[in-house]
Amino acid sequence: MRAESFPRRQFLVGRPAVGQARIRPPGASADGLKSCTGCGLCAERCPTSIIRLVDDLPSIDFAFGECTFCGECKAACPEPVFQEEAPKRLNHVAVVTEGCLARKDIACQSCGESCPDQAIRFRPRIGSPFLPELNGGMCSGCGACLQVCPVGAITLRARAVEAADV
Repeated sequence: MRAESFPRRQFLVGRPAVGQARIRPPGASADGLKSCTGCGLCAERCPTSIIRLVDDLPSIDFAFGECTFCGECKAACPEPVFQEEAPKRLNHVAVVTEGCLARKDIACQSCGESCPDQAIRFRPRIGSPFLPELNGGMCSGCGACLQVCPVGAITLRARAVEAADV
């Protein structure tokens, strides 16, 4: 597993590393964030405490939990930051990397057990631990699998843009 460069100063002040994409709360668009005043009500009302203000804008940090798509952030926001109907998925999917314990012949299924969408299934192998297979179409991007992985072998990638969306 490759160690990511993360300056200590950015870690201590809670700022994302340069080049790290901001993960917006569900239903918050890039245009909507221009209306954000940085009041922090969305972060206060988040029941899983995953919303943090980074540069006075809401950002999701999955190190603290998962998104349940409850809509509390939208309900608390006094500005037009969020879409009328909050989506039930985020604009990224989880990816199981080569650092996965099962790929190193160590039995582990913690990501699949924590996935509320059942997007991570395990393919049996003879004489070895089952291998995780992630169905990107079923993945809501909630982040439940990220915090439970004991070796941090799960990352996020942007969803592929569908041809109909172009």
